[in-house]
Order: sequence, then structure tokens, then C-alpha cells
Amino acid sequence: MHPFRSLLAVLMLGSLCGKSIQAQSTGAGAVTNQVVASVQTVAYCDILQHSDKFKNKMVRVQAVYETDFEKSVINSPACPAPFPMRLWVEFDERWESRTPRKVRKKVSNLKWRVPLDVVLVGKIKTDGKYGHMDMYPIEIEVYKVEAATTRKNAMPHSGPG
Repeated sequence: MHPFRSLLAVLMLGSLCGKSIQAQSTGAGAVTNQVVASVQTVAYCDILQHSDKFKNKMVRVQAVYETDFEKSVINSPACPAPFPMRLWVEFDERWESRTPRKVRKKVSNLKWRVPLDVVLVGKIKTDGKYGHMDMYPIEIEVYKVEAATTRKNAMPHSGPG
């Protein structure tokens, strides 16, 4: 009879631990949503001009997302001429689960060279070279895409970069 009681005790303990883990992960999700809601909105040009200020910080930024063969970048035509630089875009492994379905489909089905207006929440990285051939000094690791809209009169860009 003792083996049965031991098995029952183990099953009950496992059930209690499982509920505790589930409660912790639910709580962590709620905290994450609060953190995302309170993330600072930053102008794209400010990230370029003061990248060290945003190093390893979560930000919300509105920009133009562009893709091509070996290209995944954001930029903004609003930046003054000395800052034509682009930020490399890297999507974290769970961005899709945090992004609304309609927005996720727009980003995932984007054709190369067709610009997309986006609002991204992500972490700014400035510790190295990013992207194709390490050409980009700044990266945003996308945590979530909050909005994505095809640009009016969007035509594929031709040519490099």
C-alpha cells in the first residue's frame, strides 16, 4: 500500500507545482504587457543621433521597414541629411506571439523592396556590427510589431541598399 500512497503524493505535489508555475508565467505575462505599455516612444532620428542613450533599452519607434535579399532595415525620410543611416532589424524568436494577427500577416507577407510603415517595440543594440556583412552599427531586436501599414503609392525600390 505504501507505493500507492507515495505515487499519489508525488502526483499531488506535481499538480501543485504545475499550478504554481502556471501562475508565475501568467504573472510574468501581465508584467510584460505593462512594461510594453510603458515603453518610451522615441523618434527614429533620436536613436541615430544618441544611440548610446538608448543602448540595451526597450523603445517604441515609428519607421519605414524595408526588406530585400540580405536586407532587413528600418529608416525614416524625416531624418536630416547627415543621418541617412538605417538600423538593422532582427526579430526575436517570440515576436509573432506578441503581435496582433493582422499586423503579423502584413509583416510576414511583405514583398521585397516594398516599404511598410511600422511601429516597433524592441531593444536597441549598439555593441557591434549587425546585419549583412556587419554593415549596420545599430540594431533593433523586435519584441513586438504594434502596427504595419502599406505605404500609399508604394512601389518596389530598385537598386542596392
